[in-house]
Amino acid sequence: MANYGDYSLTQSAGLVGVSKLINVLGLLVASMILTRLLSRSEYGNYEQVWLVYNSFLPLVGTSLSSSVYYFSARPERTRTYGSGVLATAIVGLIFGAALAVLAPSISHWFGSNELTGYLQIFAVYAVLSSPSLIFESVFVTERKVGLLLGANAALSIMFAGGVLISGFVFHNLTAVFISVAVVGAAKSIFLLQYLFRKKPGLHRGSGFLRSQIIYALPIFVSGMVGTLSKQVDRYLVSIFFSPDKFALYSIGSKEVPLIAIVTGSASAVLFPVFSELGAEDGRGKFLELWRNSMAKTGLFLLPIMVFLLFAAKDFMVFFFGAKYGASAVIFRIFLLLLPMRLAFYSQALLSLGKQRLYMYSSIAEAVLSGVVSYIMLRSFGMEGAAVGKVVVSYAEVVFLVGVLLVLLRSKITTFFPWARLSKIVLISAIGIVPLFFVRNWLDNVYIRFLTEGVVFTTVFGAIAIAAGLVRVVDLKRMQFIVN
Repeated sequence: MANYGDYSLTQSAGLVGVSKLINVLGLLVASMILTRLLSRSEYGNYEQVWLVYNSFLPLVGTSLSSSVYYFSARPERTRTYGSGVLATAIVGLIFGAALAVLAPSISHWFGSNELTGYLQIFAVYAVLSSPSLIFESVFVTERKVGLLLGANAALSIMFAGGVLISGFVFHNLTAVFISVAVVGAAKSIFLLQYLFRKKPGLHRGSGFLRSQIIYALPIFVSGMVGTLSKQVDRYLVSIFFSPDKFALYSIGSKEVPLIAIVTGSASAVLFPVFSELGAEDGRGKFLELWRNSMAKTGLFLLPIMVFLLFAAKDFMVFFFGAKYGASAVIFRIFLLLLPMRLAFYSQALLSLGKQRLYMYSSIAEAVLSGVVSYIMLRSFGMEGAAVGKVVVSYAEVVFLVGVLLVLLRSKITTFFPWARLSKIVLISAIGIVPLFFVRNWLDNVYIRFLTEGVVFTTVFGAIAIAAGLVRVVDLKRMQFIVN
């Protein structure tokens, strides 16, 4: 087995996945704390600040991280790191300055005067944390995934702890954002001290700056299109509704963290296999793998969707408090996107050499999402924006399915594992039946939600095993999730 430092390649991939999950859980825990300590209006401001930040700087980090992965294979790895740090520092400084200057305009745009001060504090965070945008890529290419995992765990604890202490003691967002800036600075310092201690000559990396930027620019542009497509509804709600309403929408539109981790891992595993089969013109094996991956992913996602459609309000209250019970309506609408996560359309198209087609469809989705979400929002309120997003997403999938049917010379009747997916949905619906009795029996929402989860999992698992959808050997291996 290939070795990756102190770990095998498989172990390294697992540790990187766990470190990503820790980062996501840190943000989730912070949200769970703040929704209980702050008013909905203040929490709406918190989410609006992250919305503005996440629309630009993390995309720069993703694109520059890709360039670090690419150029680190060359002998001049140290200079690659040096130019990466320099590039992130420059972009962070420019973005921080722009955010500080534009803060009043953005606040006016979002209809919240308090947002100006928060954005200006976050401008400091943008500058201080910018070198850490390539944090993961450096430690992965250095084969220090154990160190990466430990550092992310410590930083996530610092982040959640800082949010808890600042929110509990001061009860205001200014203190929260100052603590966030401190953690961002700590992450950058950790990375820089490692590089300067382990990589002498780091300061000579400016020679690779131009090459890295040229490599990263197309990735950044593609990321901007994807981000616009995903967040256009959130911007519209921010503009046309108060921070109090945006807080409800933001909580309702959050994705269950484990879903993104599992589907992302499955996507990473399947992409090279799809590419190999696509290059070899192995359409039969391609379709077999396609259906098999959908069936296994469906065994995970579809029961979650059915359960959370039933228990959406309990889920919201359990994690975010009674103030966000009304977010269940938005949450249920976005749960309808889960069936589209069963298949990996982008990987399929890219493996078949249709990069431009996928790029054009992504651009079209971004434009249509804005138009349709705006029309639906003006007609039906926040729920309309969510429905518009879902409708456009389904329209894009219908188009991509049509393209794949032509490319793979397949039929819609055999393209999806209809029978298996229908059984999963049916068994999930049966698993909901006893939950009505649980709901009538238990009044405490926290005990009720946990009981609902245990009962549903037990009933679904027992019937799925009896029906042959899940084998005992699969439960032992759990390869479709762990891998």
